[in-house]
Amino acid sequence: MRFIQHAVVVAFIAVPLLTGCGPDPNAQIQTLEQERGSLQSQLADAQRRRQEAEGALSQRDQELAALRRANEELQGRLAAAPEQEPKVVEPGWQPVKGGVMIAIDETVLFQSGKAILRDEAKRTLDKIATTLNGTYGGKDILVVGHTDDQPIQKSGWKDNYELSCQRSLAVVRYLAGKSVDPGRMVAGGCGEHRNKVSNTNAANRQANRRVEIFAMDVALGK
Repeated sequence: MRFIQHAVVVAFIAVPLLTGCGPDPNAQIQTLEQERGSLQSQLADAQRRRQEAEGALSQRDQELAALRRANEELQGRLAAAPEQEPKVVEPGWQPVKGGVMIAIDETVLFQSGKAILRDEAKRTLDKIATTLNGTYGGKDILVVGHTDDQPIQKSGWKDNYELSCQRSLAVVRYLAGKSVDPGRMVAGGCGEHRNKVSNTNAANRQANRRVEIFAMDVALGK
């Protein structure tokens, strides 16, 4: 009997002890609520970032579509544009704005102070006439004479302007005799006023005495 009483006492004491050591339901609920709130916040943030990414992707798609349309338009304009013929530059000629040009030294064409073509000059001009009637056929031709800065003394010309013009005229007349259409040609002279290099020595003055022949893409005086 005493044993049973002792057991009852022990059991009576153990019940509150066991109850006090167990988990608190309220605390568990509070923890779960906090975790749920954190997950909801993370979910909302993920949804916001997804919407931003979808918006950026949509904008990029629109930009890409606009670029494709612009590219297609450019391709269409390029396909419709007429092909331009490449500029052909014959040996001895050089490209210039609006056409091509060849420069012939005075010593090849004329004697000093003269406007009568040398015999050797005619062989050079024959080749030029062939080029003007072939490769550059149909282009306008400008022939320009140049001198150095030495004043006229014994040659009988009024000044260097007159000498340069008469030399270019002699070239034009010869080319016309070689079937170059006179209607394509213009003769002119610059005297000493458009020198290639400064007239500081004999070599430079020699370089400045020349006749330039231009084959121009744009019609002159029309």
